[in-house]
Amino acid sequence: MQARTLKIIAALLIISAVFMGIIGYKISQEDSSKSRPTSQIQTSAAEQSNFAYAQKLLIANRSMNKGEIITAEDIQLIPYPLLVDGSYTKVADIINKKLESKVAVGAVIRSSDFEKQSTLAPHINPGYRALSIKVNEASSAGGFLQPGDRVDIIFTARASKDTYNKSMSRRLLQNIRLIAFGTDVERNDKNIEVSEGKKKSSAKAEKESGKSSRSAVLEIALEDIPVITLAEESGELRLVVVGEADMASTKADQLNPTDSQQTLSKHMSDADRTAFIRDVTGLKPSPPPKSVYVYSGDSVETITVRK
Repeated sequence: MQARTLKIIAALLIISAVFMGIIGYKISQEDSSKSRPTSQIQTSAAEQSNFAYAQKLLIANRSMNKGEIITAEDIQLIPYPLLVDGSYTKVADIINKKLESKVAVGAVIRSSDFEKQSTLAPHINPGYRALSIKVNEASSAGGFLQPGDRVDIIFTARASKDTYNKSMSRRLLQNIRLIAFGTDVERNDKNIEVSEGKKKSSAKAEKESGKSSRSAVLEIALEDIPVITLAEESGELRLVVVGEADMASTKADQLNPTDSQQTLSKHMSDADRTAFIRDVTGLKPSPPPKSVYVYSGDSVETITVRK
């Protein structure tokens, strides 16, 4: 063979050897990764698990009410597996801060717990609204009312052209709950919460929230609100306190009803509401629409008829 041909064959053999060496190195690396001990894999998984629980969040050691100031004894840092929006990881961020909502024991402390919320909304029962009426010392039982009292609402009006030259005095609603009086608001624990958030002496509190109060907030049924607002515009409203003995007898009647007339009602009847509007405005409200039921085989159709 010629020398040139031998050189070409030798060069090809060298190139082939290099490629085979590269391929063999890659195969050996893949085999070593597959044969890694199971213990190393488990260790890696354990490290990832520990990393997931590495964060610590502040939780409440005890149940705390709105208005309480957080101390170091009230909270603790614990490992927590989930991310919680608005949570805290540093004690210094919430120490001496005032809660604006109730926090249960074991609950994660959140930024929303320190945001001011509605003063009246948490105290209103379903189907009712908080309605404020103007009062003075005479119309508010001498200014001695307190949130949580039960009152009757009395309407009075002197004879005038607006009242068709008729004097009127009528009890509109009975057993109405007083939600707020002056700057005091009823709380679930029956204590009084002052709007400024500070305790005051009894004399100063009476001056600011008692006899000098100009408004009382009542819990009124939704359907009775137009009647109360009309009455306030047409005359004067007085609040008469219901005594404890009457309250006790009312609760007994509600538990063992023997006579429906003995139970105090929080609502006006349709007849009383109609009579009051007619007496105050001189207008007779339109009667409620009547319903006619049309039966056709197994189906029933309701048709509302208005006069």
